[in-house]
Formats: sequence, C-alpha cells, structure tokens
Amino acid sequence: MSPVESAPVAVLNCIDDYVELLYDDIPEKIKGSALILQLARNPDNLIELARNEALLSALSRVLREEWKRSIELSTNIVYTFFCFSTYIEFHSVIIQYKIGSLCMDVIDYELKRYDQWKERVEGKKQVLTPDKNELPKSRIPEPKRRPKSGTWAVADVNLQKTRQLVSSYHEDLCNASDEYLSKNDEEQMKRKLKTLSKRQEQLLRVAFYMLLNIADNIKVEEKMHKKDIVGLLIGAMERHSNIDLLILIVSFLQKLSIFVENKNSMTSKSIIEKLAPLLDSSNADLVNVTLKLLFNLTFDTKLRNKMIKVNLLPKFIQFTSDDKHINLAMKILYHLSMDDRVKLMFTQSDCVKLLTDMLLLNVNSECGMEAEGGGGAGTTDVLLAVCVNLAWCERAAQQMAAEGRLRELLARAFRHRNAMLMKLVRNLSHHTQTKPLFVEFVGDIAGAVTSEEAPEEFVIECLGTLSNILCLSNNIDIYAVVERYNLIPCIMKILDPENERDPELVLEGVVAAGALAAEERAAGALAAARGGHALVELLRLRQADDEHVLQTAFAFRQMLSHLAAADYLVNQTEAPAYLIDLMQDKNVEIRKMCDACLDIISQMENDWAERIKVERFRCHNGQWLSIVETLGEGAGAGTGAPDAAEDLPPYLSADYLTTHRLTTADSQNSLDDDSDSLSGDGDFNRMNSRNTSDAHTDEMYATLDSLSDKPLDSSALTNSDLKLLA
Repeated sequence: MSPVESAPVAVLNCIDDYVELLYDDIPEKIKGSALILQLARNPDNLIELARNEALLSALSRVLREEWKRSIELSTNIVYTFFCFSTYIEFHSVIIQYKIGSLCMDVIDYELKRYDQWKERVEGKKQVLTPDKNELPKSRIPEPKRRPKSGTWAVADVNLQKTRQLVSSYHEDLCNASDEYLSKNDEEQMKRKLKTLSKRQEQLLRVAFYMLLNIADNIKVEEKMHKKDIVGLLIGAMERHSNIDLLILIVSFLQKLSIFVENKNSMTSKSIIEKLAPLLDSSNADLVNVTLKLLFNLTFDTKLRNKMIKVNLLPKFIQFTSDDKHINLAMKILYHLSMDDRVKLMFTQSDCVKLLTDMLLLNVNSECGMEAEGGGGAGTTDVLLAVCVNLAWCERAAQQMAAEGRLRELLARAFRHRNAMLMKLVRNLSHHTQTKPLFVEFVGDIAGAVTSEEAPEEFVIECLGTLSNILCLSNNIDIYAVVERYNLIPCIMKILDPENERDPELVLEGVVAAGALAAEERAAGALAAARGGHALVELLRLRQADDEHVLQTAFAFRQMLSHLAAADYLVNQTEAPAYLIDLMQDKNVEIRKMCDACLDIISQMENDWAERIKVERFRCHNGQWLSIVETLGEGAGAGTGAPDAAEDLPPYLSADYLTTHRLTTADSQNSLDDDSDSLSGDGDFNRMNSRNTSDAHTDEMYATLDSLSDKPLDSSALTNSDLKLLA
C-alpha cells in the first residue's frame, strides 16, 4: 500500500505544520494525514512520533469525528497507527487512544455501507442503511464555521466544493433512482462502486492488519471477541474480491480459532461453508492459510462432521499430491480418520491405495527415515498415522494388504525395525479377511519376538501381531510354531515379575499366553513352565489395570478348556480364589469372563465346586443376608436377653421387616445402586434415631418386601450358613 499520490515529501521537522493541517477542512486533513503517514512508514521516526502527544491526540480526534466523511482520510490515519502496531513497544499508544475499538466501528460501518451501495446498484427495493438511527455524515448539513478570511459566501462555496470532492461517489450511489436509471447511468454506477470498493478494501485491510498485530495481547483479544470480531471478519470474507484481504482475514481467523469462544462463534456463523470455496482458489498462499484454519477447526468433532457433509474430504485427498499442501492435508486427514464412519469413506476411491504407496516410497527413502528417526511430526509420520487409523477399517485393510503391499510393508518394517510401521501391520492382522495373508510370515514375526536384538517397542508390536494371527486361526499349527521358535521360554521371561518389564510388553505377553493356550499341547507346555503361577502373580500386582485383569481371565479361560492345564490351574495355583473375588468387579466384561471360568471349575470334581456355589449364593443374596444379620443383632440388643435371637425364625417374614426401621446409610446406598453386583460388607447399625419419613425409606420397604418373598436355594447352604441366617 502506497501513500496518496502527488503528495510532497514529508520532513520530520515540519511535523507541527502537518498537525495544523488536521484542523482545516477535509482536503487539508487528507493532505496532512498523508504527510504524517510518510513519516510513520519510516521506523526510525516512530519513537519521535510516539512522544508527540499533540500529534497522536489530533489523529485520534480526527479519526473519531471524520471517519464517516472520507475513506482516504480514514485510511491514512489507520495506516499511521498500523505502523505503530508493527512493534509491540508502541501497542500502548494504540490502546491509550482506543484506536482498536474505533477501527472495529469503522469496519462495521464500511461493511454495511458497501451492502447499501451494492443494493442500490443492483436495483433492489430493500435498502440497507449503515445505522438505523443515524444517517451518514455526508447527508448531515455541515455546521457553518467562521472563515479565517473572506465572507460567509466564500466559506459556503468552499464547503460545498469539499463535500462534492469527497462524497460525490457516495452521494451518487445513494441518491440513484431505480426507476429512472438508464443503462449508461447503471454502468457508471457500477464503475463508481468498483472504485469505492477498492478504496474500502484498502481501508479494511490496514484496519484488520492493525487489529491482528495488537491481538497479541490476550485482554485486547477478549475485548475484540465481545465486539464480535469474528462476525466482522466473516462478513468481509464473503466479498471474495481481494486476494490479499482474504489471506489477511483467514490468517486472523486462524489466530482467533485457538480459543474455544472464537471457535464457537465461527461455528454459529457457518465458517466451514464459507471456507469451502476458498480451497478452489488458484492462489497457493490463500489455500495454504485456509488449510491451516481448517486444521485448527478439525479438533472439534462437530466441525469435522460438517467438513464431511460439505464434501471436503475429496479436496483434502487431492492436496496430498501437492508438495505445498501435503503436510497440512495429511494432518487434516489424520483427524478425519479418527471417525469410523469416515474411515469407510476413504475406501470409496483409490485414496487408501495411494496413501499406502506413498508410505512405501517415503519409508524407503533416507529423508523419510530421518524424519521418523528424529521424532518430529514430519509428513511421513503423519502419513503413517493416517494409515494406522485406516487399518482399523476392514475394507481399508483389505485394500492396503492387497496386490503385494503387505509383503512390502513387512519387508520395510523388519529392515528398519520401525515400530510404527509394525503397528500398522498389527492393525491389518485384526481382520478375519486379512489373516490368511499372514500365514507365510508367521515364522518371520515369531523369530522377531524371540530375537534379543530387536528394540522393545518393535517386539511389542510383533508379539501383538503374532497373537492376532494365532488367535482363531485354523491354518496354523500353533504347537509347531511354539516348538520351532521356542516361544514358551520367551513368554515366561516377559511374564516373570522379577524382570520388571514394560507394562505394555507384559500385557502383550498375557495376550500371547491366552492365544497359545487355545491349543492343548501348547497349553500343557505353558502349564509345565508354571505359566499359571506367573499369571496369578502378575494379576496380584496389576489388579488395578482392567485390561490386564480381563486378558488374564481370558488366558485362564483358555487353559481351563484343556483337562491337564485345567487340573494344574485349579489345584496348584490360586487362580480360582482370584476368580471368585472378581465375580463382583465393576467391569461387566471382567464379570462375564470370570463367570465363564467359574462355570468350568464348578463342573470339575474338586473342593472349589462347593465353595463357588456358596459364594455365588452370597453374591446374589448379599443384601438379604446383610439385612438378616442386622435384624438378628438388633433384636438381641433391644431385649437385653443374650438368647433373644433364638426366638426368631430362620427366615424373617415380611411383616416383621416392615414393622421395624432398618434403613442405614450403607444399606440405602446399596439398594439404590443400579449395578449388577450386590455387596453385603457394610457396617449395619440400628437406626432408631434416624428420620424415616423420607422417600428413600419407603422405597427401601418395598425393596425389602420383594427380597423377603424371594425363594432361596437352601440346598446349597451348609449348616454354618444356616446358623448365620438364624
């Protein structure tokens, strides 16, 4: 942006003369502001100008009073303050004179005025006015001033000329009559609109740029948000006329989008729909900054769904072939690939095959491996992350593994010992349709597991892949693989608590033990190596980890499927005791797996069968038993006789239960609990002093009635249990 043409060269020593021009009429004010702008554009003059309070006061006053009358004047003054905003040391000057707030008012007015001009030129009946309660300054009669010299008539002529000079275009556009507008007049009005639009865009650009600079201050940015800076930016963006202005606006929106309040404001104004056309621009800088803004917005799930609805996914995929935009496009695709529904949309084109081929090329290149080895978020890293996400989709996994790509992926993974690439292979091995493709690579994967040279992270992924292949696979002799590659000693080293291995590796070892135990001979070998003891010991150490507990219970279930291994697990380990304790676990899946294990144990001829029946009875009727114990103790304490409890029947009737106040805090919480597990371990005390008129007490009475009427399987109880009930 250049200063006003035909202006003389400004001199710093004449600054007082330039300030004097700001007190004259509009032409002199424009000239004075242009000269001051020349000085401000030289950074060496900013310190001297910032110290001149008379100058800053005059500029801020003229901008506040005259900004509606002249776009050129407003542009010069705002541009001057923009020069100050480029250095953070001078931001206090802008804040002191409240230029930021004034600029937002200027932007709002100019946007509305443009809509008014456009409506007039297009001949629409409805006319938008900048301010409903205030006419533009150009329509308000000028206050008469006493001239410095000459007569009032001369002054009136000068004022009239000034007004015609500054506002002729605006007046012509506002006063144009739709009924009598000829074609020539219409073309002329369009040319004037174009001229005014260019001047206005210059003002908008410098104003937005100044606001962007001072928005480094968080408090200033919060004030901008309250004045709806997002709405002004989006309103200006819809004009689509000036590329430089669009780049600035989108950059400003990108900076604002890191705060959730601004992001929500963008969402309410349909930001995604307005950004979509910008991706078709031929300007690479505009497309790049638009992708940056969209990347910030992809952290919001709703906005990601909106991008899919407006069909932006094909455009993002298209940008992966452009070196200028591939990095940003990959990051956006990574966020989109986290949604299972979107994963399937990737398979509707050749995108998955293209991404896999790109990955094979980049991983094999030296620069790609340097990016991965450095740990930075390079293009190859993001591309690999996208493929890892897509591999969870079965259809995408089939496309990745087809046409020999699986062999290439495994070859590169083993060649470079790349853990992330092996994770991709592991995800591919989850699907039933792709498991047959892994049969020929079982030996290589098992050899990597037993190798002591591979990094631990790589071994974790190889072990997980091997477990996926062996699990439910009918094409592989599991015991042959175990014998040939000596897997049992390797897994026992991982499961040994004394080795203190990585918890993730230990978890994969438990999963592998469960996969190997599916075969009878392998399960026997695992039992002979005291694998059950190792699993129980690890369960005791990691009982707070639900995933570890669930996988251990599954390994027990696999071993219990074979007679020899089941006999070892039940009679020589404490596994049944732990399974009984886990019957009341909060995790539903753990409870189901424990029940399956206990069903098998209860059908075996051992001492655990009777205990399991009793424990299940107590678990199911835990509340009822606890209430009975409380009633028995309470009745004895109330009568004062030591043998008063013997007068009560073994099973209390509903009438007795409903005539006594039994509610306690523990029992109330237990009865109000919606979970499947019932606990009777609470400390029940008499509650004669408790207020029983609340709704929870009535609810408890109804629950007690239903419990007391429920038939109990007394055949499963021992004599000691019957005494306990009495």
